[in-house]
Formats: sequence, C-alpha cells, structure tokens
Amino acid sequence: MPLSSAAMKTSIAVALLLSVVPGPAAETYDEFSMMYNKSAGLVVDSAGNPASQWAWRPEGSGKSVIRWDAPSNWNRPGDGLEHFVRDGDWLYLDVYENQSTGTYNPQRVTSEQVGDGDCANLRPLPSRNGRQHYAQWTIPAHAYCLIAEGTITTPQGVVRFRHRQVWSPPTTCQTRFHGAVRCVRQTESWWDDNGHPFQLRIERSQHLGKGLGMGLAIHSTVGGGKPIDWRADLRNVWTWT
Repeated sequence: MPLSSAAMKTSIAVALLLSVVPGPAAETYDEFSMMYNKSAGLVVDSAGNPASQWAWRPEGSGKSVIRWDAPSNWNRPGDGLEHFVRDGDWLYLDVYENQSTGTYNPQRVTSEQVGDGDCANLRPLPSRNGRQHYAQWTIPAHAYCLIAEGTITTPQGVVRFRHRQVWSPPTTCQTRFHGAVRCVRQTESWWDDNGHPFQLRIERSQHLGKGLGMGLAIHSTVGGGKPIDWRADLRNVWTWT
C-alpha cells in the first residue's frame, strides 16, 4: 500500500535524524593513562601498605614522562623514567632517563610485530625512527598483541630486550577502592640481559582506569626473574603543580 504524504514526510524525517546521530566517541590512551595531566597516584599492596607511586610530567608536543618509584624515594632523583611521545595513532616509548646520573638511555627496536590478542597472526610493524610502538592511541574494540625486540644503550653498555604486550579493549572493572571503573588491561612480559643471561624478568598485568590513571590493579607473576604472586591496587590519585 502506498504511503500517504504525511507518512512519507515522517519516514524521511526519521531517516534524516538517524543519519546525523553520532556513534560512540572513540576512546584514547590518554583518557586512561592521564598522561597529558600532571597526574599522580599511590598504589598499595594487599595489606594496604604503600607499594609504589607514579606521576606524569607532560612536556608538550605529544610528549610526556612517567616516573614509578617507592613513595619513600620520591624526594630523591628518580631512575628509569620513561619518555613517551604520540605520533599519529601510536604512542611510542623513546628513552629511559636516570636523574641520579643525568643520563638518557635510548631504547631502539630491531624488530616489531603486531597480532591478535593471542599473539597469533603476527605481521611486521614498520620502524618509526627505531622507537618502540607501545600502544595504539585510539583504543580498538578488540585485543591486540605487540612484540618488540631491540637494545637499550646505557653508560654501562648495551642491554638487549624483548617486550611482549597484549592490550585488551575497554570494559568495566570492579575495583578495590574506586568501585566500577571503565578500564583497559595491559598484560606484559619483559626479557633482558642486564647483568645476567638473557631471561624473562617481568610478567604482570595492569589495569588503567579512565579518568584515574595507571596501576588501577596490578598482578605480577614474575619479578626480578623469579616467580611471585603479588597484587596491588590504586588507592589515591591527585594532581601536582
């Protein structure tokens, strides 16, 4: 049966309305890491004792530096500060900074691969000035795997490393101190030969909380090259000046 003139107008109006309704906004890494804010957080262990602290230092032009350290060390020069930079739709890890010696230790990859959440269907990632592809800036709706191999140049010599990460899509986490939080999970394994034979040194998962930042929930199963079962949670967040 043909539509009446009024029905046709209504149908057209509905179609036009639906055509301009925006889809869900893309979520980006900075919303979860809080890397472009002068943000900081305190992580406590399962007994509630302060275990670690982090803080971002934005530097402009897509760059930011994060420090992780024991709270008791915070008034001393920090070592192992990670320098990150955004370029297009990727976040790259560039340099490790040691404030105690005033040195910068470039990390450069010799090979990188990207694959699915099972670290299968791997394909090469083209080099971007040798910097490590650390995470996709626009968070995809599916898990993905990154495998990087390369070197870190230090005053003591060259360290060889292998870094495997799996990033999961956003979901809702039930947290110890913050209730239900929109989050993403990073699961990572790290191998190196820094003063010892090349071996697995770190294996852990970390959740990042949207609007909160790093270390929302941490579970380490390998630390210092040894099996462990260590858990910690983000208790406090703040901004600094």
